[in-house]
Amino acid sequence: MKWFVWLGCFWSLSLFSDVDSGSILLYNDSPFILTATIQASDGTYLGESTIQPNQQKNFTTNLSPTKYKHPGRPDVSLTPYTVIWQCPSEGYYSMCTDVSPGSLIRANDCPGYHFCNPKQKSEAPASKIKKVK
Repeated sequence: MKWFVWLGCFWSLSLFSDVDSGSILLYNDSPFILTATIQASDGTYLGESTIQPNQQKNFTTNLSPTKYKHPGRPDVSLTPYTVIWQCPSEGYYSMCTDVSPGSLIRANDCPGYHFCNPKQKSEAPASKIKKVK
């Protein structure tokens, strides 16, 4: 009877797991608004998300093979991921390499500067025409 219960538990859990998806949890534990850019192991751009301070986002990608053939390269080479945390002022906050699917990635846990410069003030307006009342 015990093996039947274990078999039932294993079978029900396998229904909810998807072996073709790779997801990571991104957590912005910095005081800055950061953009997390996710790249595959071969440098391919997978996506990006702008994340507010103390917020988290789940990034999911499909790991199933595609019909695209490229000589000398494997069908799928997405993992391990690289997560690049970027500041709004176009600087880099930090970067994590060798990120495994299912990982929690915090901006302050990755090596980097851990600081964002303030945004530069915008340039003068294109027109200097003054309104007259």
